[in-house]
Amino acid sequence: MTPAITYRERLWAPLTWWLVIAGLCLLAALSLHQGAGGLRSVVPYAVFGPLGLVIPLRLSRHRVEVRDGVLHVPGARAPLSAFGPAQVLQPSDVRDWRGVRAQRDAFVSLRPWHRTAVWIPLVDPEDDTPYWLVGTRRPVDLAVALSPLPQGV
Repeated sequence: MTPAITYRERLWAPLTWWLVIAGLCLLAALSLHQGAGGLRSVVPYAVFGPLGLVIPLRLSRHRVEVRDGVLHVPGARAPLSAFGPAQVLQPSDVRDWRGVRAQRDAFVSLRPWHRTAVWIPLVDPEDDTPYWLVGTRRPVDLAVALSPLPQGV
């Protein structure tokens, strides 16, 4: 039986991050090469060239997924029954929840490039975590996927 996936998003690093990382790797290779011959003219590019691809790929390996009534985020998963109604956050709200409104025991799954997120309160009395803050590029779609189905459906 295949799992019922109601939401899936891969948290890709933006193109600007890819370009900056590739540029930094090229600069590192150029500074090690310094016009020298032999191995010093090849090895820095052979090492730093692939790093310019591997680093952003590693940053982009995480996914947010709602599958079979369970929310899966990088580092955690929980059944949807443990959550209250999700709230879509705009960029200014995300800044507040990262900073002045943040609580010590909250679970935060954000990447530096996420401008929008979903704030999800936990209603499970066995869990001390007050809320989850999950970064996403499609917060409305995630909030809809987290909402409980009407009774009788």
